This record gives sequence, structure tokens and C-alpha cells, in this order.
Amino acid sequence: MPIQFAMSMSHAPSLFQHTYTGWQKWHAFLNTGHPQPHETELENEKVVAERVERSKANFAKLKQELTKFKPDVVIAVWGDQREWFDAANTPNIMLYTGADTWTVHNTDDAADPNAPFPPPPMEDHKYPVRIDQELASKLLRGLIERGFDVAHADEVHLQSRPERGIPHGWGNIGYHLMPNFNIPTVQLIVNTYDGPPAILNGERCIALGRAVADICATSPKRIAIIGSGGMSHDPRGLRSGWVDEPLDNWFLGQLTAGKVDALAAPFSFRSEFTIDGTGELRCWVVAAAAIDRMKPGHKAVKVDYFPARKVTTGCGWVYWPALDEAKPARKSSAKKEPVAAG
Repeated sequence: MPIQFAMSMSHAPSLFQHTYTGWQKWHAFLNTGHPQPHETELENEKVVAERVERSKANFAKLKQELTKFKPDVVIAVWGDQREWFDAANTPNIMLYTGADTWTVHNTDDAADPNAPFPPPPMEDHKYPVRIDQELASKLLRGLIERGFDVAHADEVHLQSRPERGIPHGWGNIGYHLMPNFNIPTVQLIVNTYDGPPAILNGERCIALGRAVADICATSPKRIAIIGSGGMSHDPRGLRSGWVDEPLDNWFLGQLTAGKVDALAAPFSFRSEFTIDGTGELRCWVVAAAAIDRMKPGHKAVKVDYFPARKVTTGCGWVYWPALDEAKPARKSSAKKEPVAAG
């Protein structure tokens, strides 16, 4: 059964803090020493309280839709940020093909403003991550056959923060989205965080999403795909705290209009505006291309968006309504993808 449901959302740590103090703490952690846009001062305690409730409602809405879909497996697409990998090894695409594992969520504030994230005891924030090894291996073989040079890991050996398990790209959101933790996942990691010129461009992200959909088309399982991260942000960078609202709204407009091919444009050239955190939108592109492969022009539903300087991120939530019936993958009208490094 092919992929029939998709969603994407931001995973910024502040979104899982439910007080003004929590937002202020994360803002200081990410932005101290960097000049801030004047709009930051407008995000007072009242504004933050309203956005906290909106964020809760947005994740609840996506969880409701995923629960209604009743997936047999969820493909999670996210970018590593020097958590699993370090400067010695940064693959453009990796699949985790190992056994069931675990992660931690970052929800709720610590009483001590100087406490680490998440606050101790770490065990209180731990939850399981089941892995569909059969589908992960199927995707690994299928992507390699289609010219993607995909790395894979059979064990979790994080180079940074090993006490957190699977990194925050899944850890932060899975806790709030999954109907239960017994649903298996496939963890698909895409290089999104700056990196060398060889980082995946927009066209390659679209090709990856379509290839994932094609490979899943012969699976008997009911499959959902989730893109995690974004929207525009540059934590601790030159644009730290600044939100590119025009870019975010343009991107959301393409999703809600069903114009997936247009999403290649922002990542078709090297720009300071689309590196670092904003590069996580590549995960949205993969998810969008996968569902579009099954129903060309399928339009996303925008749940919400707000530009939050105190979060250091443009925050968005979308989903693609479940396809009632599986449809065969279309043949791409684009020129054949060259066999190139993933």
C-alpha cells in the first residue's frame, strides 16, 4: 500500500515550553550575543501565552489527523544537527536500519532557569521508538537501486548528547504526534544543516520523496510520512532571531496550492537565507513530493503559522488529507535523474 498521508511541522524547542519563562530561557540560550530584530520586544508575556496555546492546539490537530489515518508505520524525515554525526562524518542521506530504540522529549519547563534541556531526571522524558526494520531495509535497497548513495546505521552511536537517544528532530515531535508508541517508524535523516556545496538541492529532495513513494507502493502497510523542522531560522547565526515571513508564506502557499515542483527553487542555489535552520524545509519537500507522487497536485491544509522571534523560528504546521484509495505512482515527466552521490 503506498504512502497515503503526510504532514510537516516545526520542531523548535521553545514550542514545547509552556510558560513565558521557558520561552525566554530558550531565546537567551539561542540568541545571547546576537542583535535581535525590533519585533522581538513586541512578543510580550501576553503574546507568548496566546502562542503557547496555539502551538498545543496545532500539535493536537496533527495528532488527531494521524490517529484518524491509523498508520501501520510512520516514515520520519528530519535533519541532524551535530547530534548523531559530527564533522568527521556527515552523510547527505541516512536510514536507521537497527532495532527498536528510544529518545527523549523536551516538553515542560524546569523550575530552575539554569537547568539543562530537558530538565533532570532525564528518565522522566524518555519514550520508546519502534523501528520497522523491514521497511527501512526495503527503502535502503530501493534508494540505492535508484541512484541515491544512502548511508545506514544498524546501531545508535551519537557523537553528541548520547544520553538523548534519537535526536530532537524526532524526539521533540514524536511524543506529541504519535497515537501510541507501539506504531513502528522508519527514521530517514537528510542533511539539512548548512554543510558543503554537495548538500541536497531542491530537485534532489523532490526526487528523493518520489523515490520513497515508489518504493513504498508495493508495501502492504498503511504508511504516513512526516517532515520535521523549519521554517525560516538561523539560531546563533548572522540572522539569529530574524524570521523570513515572505519566504515562509511563499513556501506554505506552494504546499496549499499543490505546487510541489516549485519547492525546488529555494534550494536550487546557495544563499545565506536558506542555510542553517531554514534548510530543514528540505524535510518538508521530501514529504510533499512523496504524497504528490501518489496524487499529483494534492493540496496541503495549513493548520497554522506564526513568526516567533522568541522561538527564533517561523513556526508552521500542515497536513495532506489522507488519500481514500491507493493510486499508482505516476511516471515522472521530468528528465531521468542522473546517478549521483546522495
